[in-house]
Amino acid sequence: MVTVTLRNIVKARNGFRLKIDELIVENGEFLTLLGPSGCGKTTTLRMIAGFERPDRGEILFDGRPVNDLPPYERNIGIVFQDYALFPHMTVFKNVAFGLEMKGLPKSEIERKVRWALEIVGLTGLENRYPEQLSGGQQQRVALARALVVEPEVLLLDEPLSNLDAKIRERLRGEIRRIQRELGITTIYVTHDQEEAMAISDRIAVMNVGRVEQVGKPLELYYRPETEFVARFLGLSNILELEAENGRACLNELCFDVGRSGRVRIFFRPESVYIMKGDTAEVLDYELLPGRIRLKLGIGDRVILAERFLDELPFSVEEMPERVDVRVRSFSVLGQ
Repeated sequence: MVTVTLRNIVKARNGFRLKIDELIVENGEFLTLLGPSGCGKTTTLRMIAGFERPDRGEILFDGRPVNDLPPYERNIGIVFQDYALFPHMTVFKNVAFGLEMKGLPKSEIERKVRWALEIVGLTGLENRYPEQLSGGQQQRVALARALVVEPEVLLLDEPLSNLDAKIRERLRGEIRRIQRELGITTIYVTHDQEEAMAISDRIAVMNVGRVEQVGKPLELYYRPETEFVARFLGLSNILELEAENGRACLNELCFDVGRSGRVRIFFRPESVYIMKGDTAEVLDYELLPGRIRLKLGIGDRVILAERFLDELPFSVEEMPERVDVRVRSFSVLGQ
């Protein structure tokens, strides 16, 4: 397996400009490119694959420039959003296609294909055609076809977006299991925050052609560096406050920030603890499975709190008009 490095990458077209100063995917790492539609994540993947060329910059595999290499010389495996299976070929022939193009002996092709089908859980379906398979099974065939060539880098472009929620959840676990078992350097593209959080070693959050932040899932979730990352990864509370002597306060709710001046305090709803008191007005609440989400007013600001029902110091039926709040975890966003 290899380390993939993107350095000083620039790609411009139709008024859109992608710029990545440096992005490193370590040997054997599972890195996800996460962002909204049109942010440049698929373009980045296509440049790594060799389907597009950067206008400027280098793409390196273990320090070797690959800009001038066509996709078939980069030793990559790729899984597309639409599966891209040959409808007139059986499962076996679809998976074997790349090996046959390489001219491998039939016995070796047979061995490798059966290994790949076993890895993805499709043993026994070798003679079926794509139209006889479910969407999840078709995606497993596409994954087996990518793995059977024993790539140094595995690229997946929104591979689960066409599947329903339950199948997506099951397959993303399978993809993660296979990646860990084989140790393949993997780059995964998605716009689904939950999916990215569940399967990634690290996530690169992208927005309008640039990488906003790279980090481990929980690091990005609880310690985002920008407002975009904070809001894109889930429900957020962001308070712009004036700090004095290292403390920023909203009425009785105070934060030790270690600086003075204007600051933006960020915290997640689940970091807000509810107690009996009168710091905040209960403006509204929403019951969720096993949880409650409260809309709280403090002065002229509104924050969200989310707790398990059994964590409340009162019953929902006896919801008070006012409560006390404490924030156990917060960070200060960059200016």
